[in-house]
Amino acid sequence: MRGFLTTCALLLALPSIARAQAVPCESLEREYRECRVSSAGVIRMTYEMSDNRCIEGATWGTKMDGVVWVTRGCRGMFTTDNNFVKGPRGDNRVVCESEAGAYTVCPANTAAGVALSRQLGMKPCVEESTWGFDREKSQIWVDDGCRAEFILGPAVKTEIEPPTLNGVVVCQSLDGNRVQCKADTSQGVQIIRSFNQARCGFGREWGYDRKGVWVTNGCRAAFAVKGNPKATIASIVCESNGDARNECVAETHFGVALVRQLSESECVLDKTWGFDNDGIWVTNGCRAQFALGGYRLPAEAVPPSATKVICDSLDGKRNVCAADTARGVGLVRQLGETDCVLNRTWGYDGSAIWVSDGCNAEFAVGR
Repeated sequence: MRGFLTTCALLLALPSIARAQAVPCESLEREYRECRVSSAGVIRMTYEMSDNRCIEGATWGTKMDGVVWVTRGCRGMFTTDNNFVKGPRGDNRVVCESEAGAYTVCPANTAAGVALSRQLGMKPCVEESTWGFDREKSQIWVDDGCRAEFILGPAVKTEIEPPTLNGVVVCQSLDGNRVQCKADTSQGVQIIRSFNQARCGFGREWGYDRKGVWVTNGCRAAFAVKGNPKATIASIVCESNGDARNECVAETHFGVALVRQLSESECVLDKTWGFDNDGIWVTNGCRAQFALGGYRLPAEAVPPSATKVICDSLDGKRNVCAADTARGVGLVRQLGETDCVLNRTWGYDGSAIWVSDGCNAEFAVGR
């Protein structure tokens, strides 16, 4: 009854929507539901009735002409707008991406205006600074790493509240095939960085749905998603049998740490084990379990008792910051442009944290 009254109140309060034949579609009890909005036309969500739960492509979308689906608690008002300008792919949305920070121009029908729909990368998209459009040339431009989806046509420009994306998932198309990686995409997904030279363009080489993130055509990248605030570390076992060198494919771009030695032969970094961009290597009988990710912790996972330490490699020089590391160290926040990689540009011993080669970061030290 409450949902019905809310819907009625919104219909009365929004006469302009009613004239456009707005139809409510609600995922009650988080269940999947389909609603027919009209016989044809581009479907748009004109008003959200739920609390920031409607993410196009994740919690709502279109299944066929005139039909919208909602799930995971998304409740909204939907309509069709046949006067809305359509993009090159037949809809009213255009994706434009500044890969590797390059200035990029994307053709689009910008005569009726352009509005930012959703940001697809971690670099901020600021109008007239990192993105804009030219009505005369019919194009959208992006720069300095801005990757976003834009709406073509007369749209109300509102401030987009940044989503809470405190988790990271690494998804790799190692053999060029499509790979699906489980993740919570309810708050959207943003690409953090690509790990190889292959293109990682949204909608072509990567994307996301309700099940997670997908990549294809060799795209290998790290993505920001809604994370579970727990200090979960992916791990891998790599073994040198018969003293032979063995290489284990692994995602090492955020660093590697030896968690547990499984062999009698000693495992010593850069002597009997190490890592590069392709994985971990072991030799001379070293067998061990390794943690991937360099003990990076989401802020919510840092214990209240932990001490925060900021250590900066000024001018690329090695710097040592005194700290009691007996209970462990985790990297919480990278503060500079240079990647902080465990055992490469940062590390720790029993009495201090060290950084080098421009690494500047905030660390959590257990107490």
